[in-house]
Amino acid sequence: MNDRQIRGSVINGYLKYVEKTWGKDGYEDCCQKTRINDIKIRDGQQYNHDMLLAIIHWISDTHGAARVRQAGKHTVQNLGLLAYIVRFANMDTMLNKAKNLYADAYSFGEVNTTPTERGAEVTMKDVSQIPEDCIGWEGAFEGMLELTHSKGRVLKTKCQLKGDSHCEYDITWK
Repeated sequence: MNDRQIRGSVINGYLKYVEKTWGKDGYEDCCQKTRINDIKIRDGQQYNHDMLLAIIHWISDTHGAARVRQAGKHTVQNLGLLAYIVRFANMDTMLNKAKNLYADAYSFGEVNTTPTERGAEVTMKDVSQIPEDCIGWEGAFEGMLELTHSKGRVLKTKCQLKGDSHCEYDITWK
């Protein structure tokens, strides 16, 4: 789908994880196999979401799904000034801003958060296209927990790719 756009900062976050984890050779292999080796990705510009999916596939196919989760976590924790600022916020504040932060980075889908007694429920509709994308989101939510110095867990309870009306993540913290 050509109308699914994503900010370059998200793509660059995953690429930085690739380079940090597997070095220059891994980075070059990823860029070559995903056919983005000749593209200068700029943080503030929008790009086709398929570029990110190709990187996620490369990570999963060459190193396993657990590494996709780590890439999602790394990306959230290293989004420049935003990652620095949220270190001084709590999870409630982060999740209250989640809908707007998502809309700023992605041109598709919908994210909503609902506070619960022990944390929050995050629903995502029309966001993930492949199972590995869902795994990356689990890592992103774990990254938010770590950024806010919150001990907790992320549990995916529904999946749109498996027939549910939306994806749902139960995030609990102390």
